[in-house]
Amino acid sequence: MELSRRILLSGVALATASTALEKSALAASRAIELQSAVKEALAKGSRLMLPTGEFQASGIVIDAALSIEGVPGRTRITSPRGKPAFILRGPEPITLRGLSIDGGGQEGDGALITASEATALTIEDCFISNFGGSGLTLEGCAGRLAGNRLSAIGTAAIFARDSKGLEISGNVIRDVGNNAIQVWTSEKTDGGAIVTRNRIERVRADAGGTGQNGNGINIFRAGHVVVSENRITDCMFSAVRNNAGDNCHIINNSISHMGEVAIYCEFGFEGAVVSGNIIDDVALGISVTNFNEGGRLATVANNVVRRAKGGGTLPQTNGVGIGAEGDAVVIGNVVEDTRDTGISLGWGRYSRTLSATGNIVRHTGRGIVFSMSDGADDVLIVNNRISGAQQAIIGADHGTPVTEDLGKPGADIPAGSMISGNLVS
Repeated sequence: MELSRRILLSGVALATASTALEKSALAASRAIELQSAVKEALAKGSRLMLPTGEFQASGIVIDAALSIEGVPGRTRITSPRGKPAFILRGPEPITLRGLSIDGGGQEGDGALITASEATALTIEDCFISNFGGSGLTLEGCAGRLAGNRLSAIGTAAIFARDSKGLEISGNVIRDVGNNAIQVWTSEKTDGGAIVTRNRIERVRADAGGTGQNGNGINIFRAGHVVVSENRITDCMFSAVRNNAGDNCHIINNSISHMGEVAIYCEFGFEGAVVSGNIIDDVALGISVTNFNEGGRLATVANNVVRRAKGGGTLPQTNGVGIGAEGDAVVIGNVVEDTRDTGISLGWGRYSRTLSATGNIVRHTGRGIVFSMSDGADDVLIVNNRISGAQQAIIGADHGTPVTEDLGKPGADIPAGSMISGNLVS
């Protein structure tokens, strides 16, 4: 019998529909299978080992001790309809390891994994990707997020609020819509998170703003946070932005290609150490600012800042290597090739107890500028090496020079300030 083309195509269509139904049924069975396996493991208090394969997970709640482990890169879990794959709760040890969790490109306001009051949490060696919301959202958690890879995330890759002792280490984070890592607290307190040895690349600011988005590591109110040895590049705004977090350490990070200030300590913070960082090709290097809002008390030491070019994401940004306003020492830094100013001390009347000692400043418009506006405090500028600056040391009122070049021999030093021992060429 000769088959007509129409019958043949109908047969193909039926076969295709049958295959689609089979795939849908298989996905549904996999979802039920995973839910049942988790429930059984929780009841037995046993470890759940997942094989290579594809599973679905939607809102699976884990609220007791459990370890779920897969084959890294081979155990794939998808989350339908933009919902969390896993919801983790409670004080007992919970571990996710070796899972690839994919949001399927879905939009969502939540996260692929959410955790609350999970105070013995471990998430490691997981791949978390392809979701319009966040990757991981944690509330009141403690534990360790380590060795994970997060990419193509629409809002925050990792958002930790009110942590009680959290380590975020060795993760690779790429292509994020707003912030790569956020460490926040609801009110000022000692969160004590450690954020170390992460690699962060390509962070946008899809939600807009003037700095609340577009950052590699964003600290808000959380105190005693340690940010160390991270490699951060290509962020729309800052590599590390500390807003109102007290006693934070920002040390030994490698930073390049920032659209605004590479390292920002701003608003009501008290206490910061910014040390040992290498910063290259940014709009502005290091800013310790907002003394008018209580931002004060910092050491900026032993950093290398190169090519602070100004402009960038906010065109009005000046090309400044290092700027400080309140109760800060700027010591032992090397600043090179800054468009406008190497080191800036104070702004307007917001200038108190500032010193710049033992720094090297090369190839810049102005070497060191300090505020001489009404209400500004005296400054200490001693034993710096300034080379290739158009003007070496200048007193200014909101950026407008009000003194001669004080780096020249015989210059009239303003009463109260100490400016001496600087070598200018």
